[in-house]
Amino acid sequence: MRASIPSTKQGGYILALNIAVLAMMLVGAAYMGQRMSLARQLAQAEQQRVTAEYELESARAEVFMLLSAVPRTLHGLGELPNVVALDGRQYRLGKQVVVSLQDLRGLVALNGFQLSGFGRERMERLLATYGIDAQQASILNDALLDYRDADDLRRLNGAEKEDYARAGHPDQIRNGNLLTPGELGRVFGWRDAKKLWGDDPITNHVSVARVSTFNPNTADWRALVAMGGISEDMAKSLIKSRGAGEVLDISPLVYSGSLGDPFGPNAYVTLFPSNVVIVTLRMVDAPWGYRVTVAHTPDLEANPWRIEGVERIDMPALANDLEKLPVLPDWKQLRDPSVKQLKVQLPF
Repeated sequence: MRASIPSTKQGGYILALNIAVLAMMLVGAAYMGQRMSLARQLAQAEQQRVTAEYELESARAEVFMLLSAVPRTLHGLGELPNVVALDGRQYRLGKQVVVSLQDLRGLVALNGFQLSGFGRERMERLLATYGIDAQQASILNDALLDYRDADDLRRLNGAEKEDYARAGHPDQIRNGNLLTPGELGRVFGWRDAKKLWGDDPITNHVSVARVSTFNPNTADWRALVAMGGISEDMAKSLIKSRGAGEVLDISPLVYSGSLGDPFGPNAYVTLFPSNVVIVTLRMVDAPWGYRVTVAHTPDLEANPWRIEGVERIDMPALANDLEKLPVLPDWKQLRDPSVKQLKVQLPF
């Protein structure tokens, strides 16, 4: 009986060892399974990204063909009733891509407004559409103007190099014009104004153009409030009427007095689209997209357009049902390919 006791203890040790080995094998198998699942998810995500990039690149080529082949008119690309609007409305391109085209003159020019007077008022009206009160709007405006000017003199509510240095960003101030709308996020205090960066960020309504001409017929309601000084309700009503085709030219309802007078108070208003178009492309289910700034150069036979900037941007969920969006027409639907177009379409 004494000889059997060591055997029993040894058997107990072997059983415990087997259980430990099995537990380690299970842990290892679970870990390998998790790694394989993660690798499969990453591979699927990469495949979706590559597919999205291919679809967007194909869509961009179609849009550029449209821009190079169809002349701009007072109503957009082409003549009524076959026309593509340049007011940022969305079009469906294929089964998965949504595209919008925005005339540069329908945006508020960050680098175009003056450092005081009417320019300042327009920017503060734009900020007010986001619920920014007058005091905060004045602070943001001063910071933007200090960011743009070349000197180191600090405005009353502005920010200069020492303010950026204290915030840990000594090299963030440009002291020059902004290069992209997204650069607004670098301006002191602007990124902290969360209201400006929601589903409809302020970057959707501004440009870095150095001229301040404005086309009310291609503007969204926020830009109409900023540049026209009208109420939000009136601006939204005009946008709705324009989109439904009830009022094609809303400029007489926005501005009082004559338009086209180079010496009048409305000298900055124009009704002809700019030679620069902001093209936004996105996949239906993707949370990101591309914003491409394209300039028409029809006087150059070998280069009918020029890309001036490309940004990858975050996109909110699609607000409208894809099937309810109009289809972006092919260029041959907007002009007769057998008719030779003018080398240069005027006016710009």
